[in-house]
Amino acid sequence: MSGGVDSSVAAYLIAKAGHEVVGLTAWTLNGPGKCCNDALVNAGRVCEMLGVEYDTVDLRAEFAHFVMDYYNNSYQAGLTPNPCVECNRYVKWEQLVRYAVEQLGVDYVATGHYAILDHSAGEVKVLRSVDEHKDQTYMMTRVYPQDLAKTLFPLGEMTKPQVVALARELDLPTAYSKESQDICFVLDGQHNYMDKVFGKTKGQIVDIDTGKVVGEHDGYYRFTLGQRKGIGVAAGRPVYVVKIDPHTNTVYLGDSHHLQSSTFTVLAPNWLDSRFEKASMYPFEAMIKIRYNSPPTLGLVERLEASEGNAAQPNGGT
Repeated sequence: MSGGVDSSVAAYLIAKAGHEVVGLTAWTLNGPGKCCNDALVNAGRVCEMLGVEYDTVDLRAEFAHFVMDYYNNSYQAGLTPNPCVECNRYVKWEQLVRYAVEQLGVDYVATGHYAILDHSAGEVKVLRSVDEHKDQTYMMTRVYPQDLAKTLFPLGEMTKPQVVALARELDLPTAYSKESQDICFVLDGQHNYMDKVFGKTKGQIVDIDTGKVVGEHDGYYRFTLGQRKGIGVAAGRPVYVVKIDPHTNTVYLGDSHHLQSSTFTVLAPNWLDSRFEKASMYPFEAMIKIRYNSPPTLGLVERLEASEGNAAQPNGGT
């Protein structure tokens, strides 16, 4: 339970269905924040109202290693991390499910995510939520299949407005809680966070076409590929971050065409459907998403040879 409205309604629904329920929250950070103090207090209040047990598990060390270190190391390498996806895989599922099964003796772990799980065919399948705007199947892509097999999504057949309306009808303590879209451990802005981790290091901003130095920055780790806003350069035209060189602390700018690509390589894919581990399945068409909020685009998935690494290469929409 995150201390938000979604997991609170999920707890109500499974309790109402007659299951024996225990609320569970992972303690991931020291200090304030929606994923820590607020979550523990709010989730506990909901469980008290529902008349169910409540438990917490200390996963601060795991969160620091699998999420925060990964986040910092990615920016240090000039890459753009996705900490919530990694948190789902290693903390909210692998560690939390293991604790719930081994220590609490539960059969399933239910969460407030908007997705549908089909357990009927012996191998769990992840299907899109009926709420297209809240669908979170993208966030499940790194979760291990064996952990999803122990998972239930009570909200998969509901829309967000329906969930909020039910919470307010029940007068749940979290019925009016606001959703947080920010990274839970970045509390004082991305630049301030990065400056505390790496310190300020002056570097050049360079036009990738002309090689001309067009500005200065306080650290390449403040930038992400494709970034347009907050670059700090008046170029007289829309410019984007098109290359980051962590070795020279240089950020390169260019036009949108520098970012256009019809192919990309996926390393170490996590197959939720074991059929796609077989070479005979390739190539195949699939709807592909590269960001949580981006619309899926039709593309072709090809398998690279074993000598080229364990990867899948989608070809399709830019």
